[in-house]
Amino acid sequence: MNKYRLLLFDLDGTLANTDEMVVQSFYALYKIYKPRVIRSREELYYFSGPPIRETLKKEFPDYDLEEMREAFSRISKEFYAPYVTAYENEIEVLKALKEQGYLLGVVTNKGKPLTKYNLELCHINGLFDVVITADDVSTPKPNPEGIYKAMELLNIKNKQDVLYIGDNDIDYFSGSNAGVDTLLVTWGPREIKSVNKAKYVASSYNEVRKILL
Repeated sequence: MNKYRLLLFDLDGTLANTDEMVVQSFYALYKIYKPRVIRSREELYYFSGPPIRETLKKEFPDYDLEEMREAFSRISKEFYAPYVTAYENEIEVLKALKEQGYLLGVVTNKGKPLTKYNLELCHINGLFDVVITADDVSTPKPNPEGIYKAMELLNIKNKQDVLYIGDNDIDYFSGSNAGVDTLLVTWGPREIKSVNKAKYVASSYNEVRKILL
């Protein structure tokens, strides 16, 4: 018997390895808009997770937010195809979970078009029963709205039937705020302060398999 009915995944850093895309995109953005600013790769890794609007507003306060969103969208597009990939063993594990009868979903702070593109680049776009993006909610993670919406669309009423899987503290608090269990993955470069609070921790997709199958 499965431990849960619905497995909800974060996108960046959990389903899609987007770290190098983020680094290269911001290097290019700084070169144009703040050439005197130097950010380390380690700092840029933490830009993955929060809504891009928040990061751009913080990093480029002297520029119009919509202008910066358009600039980031335009610049980052050239770095997606070369750098965005699925993780080792991810596709086979997701297929095994699906075959086992789990419902699979995505809840992300990324917008709908780029979410679709990421899933396509990772060759996992046909595996999910529900995809909730930043365009589908009024308040992004760690607000639980996205998780609740996914549950509603799949008619999952019991929070004990849901597991949220992510790679950072925002993901832990998303699950916690929604009242569902969390699984944190530790294969990314970011420190996760709340890692010991999660129900499960996995360092690879093979470990995810062992926990859930």
